[in-house]
Amino acid sequence: MNSNNLKNLAVIPARGGSKRFRKKNIAKLNGKPLICYTIESAIQSQCFDQIIFSSDNGEILNKAKNYSEITIEKRSKKLSGDKVKVIELIIEMLGRQDLNNKFDTITLLLPTCPFRRIKDIKEGFKLLSTKIDSVVSVTEFEFPIKMSIEYKNNSKLLKYLFNPSPLVTGNTRSQDHTPIFRPNGAFYISWWKKLKKNKNYFKGKVKGHAMPREHSVDIDNQTDLLYAETLLKRNSIELDY
Repeated sequence: MNSNNLKNLAVIPARGGSKRFRKKNIAKLNGKPLICYTIESAIQSQCFDQIIFSSDNGEILNKAKNYSEITIEKRSKKLSGDKVKVIELIIEMLGRQDLNNKFDTITLLLPTCPFRRIKDIKEGFKLLSTKIDSVVSVTEFEFPIKMSIEYKNNSKLLKYLFNPSPLVTGNTRSQDHTPIFRPNGAFYISWWKKLKKNKNYFKGKVKGHAMPREHSVDIDNQTDLLYAETLLKRNSIELDY
């Protein structure tokens, strides 16, 4: 039962075909499959009336079956290819007869972001209002974006993406630059009807919930996993579930 008087659906997508990091979604993080962190934070937040766990991979689905509180769904081949974007899965769900008119909101929770907290999800819902379309979690860039450089391996020439570049003007102290944020993948919340119209969590009026970098770790490769493991072992991460 959720605590905001809305009917909320959460979707956790965990495709099995990661080429860069085989079996990434069930890789062990501190002895626990990666997907478990997202599943447990979703369940214990009590923000959702239904949580759908979607995967094309039998081994991943079997790991998720340990949680009776979620709905396990085998994803179709059409939505399982390497070039399929996760928003395509969400749009497909928005058009399903068994889900339509049943929920007020739909939230995407990526299993590669294990350190989101219950309080992050709840803060996201607090930011949702009828005057905006979506709420997404964000974190600050690790390096001033105005110092970005385009590098082409064939020519070795550097191209400054901002003009004038701080690298040229000498304005290179990080603390002198306005913080710029990026999505961190922890959650994307939208009104059901608005997302059905926009087909994108970033269209319309969008608010952001800022999260610390250590809680914004995104597991894309084995180096990311090792870093996350180190944070846990050094007690640099405090999870609230």
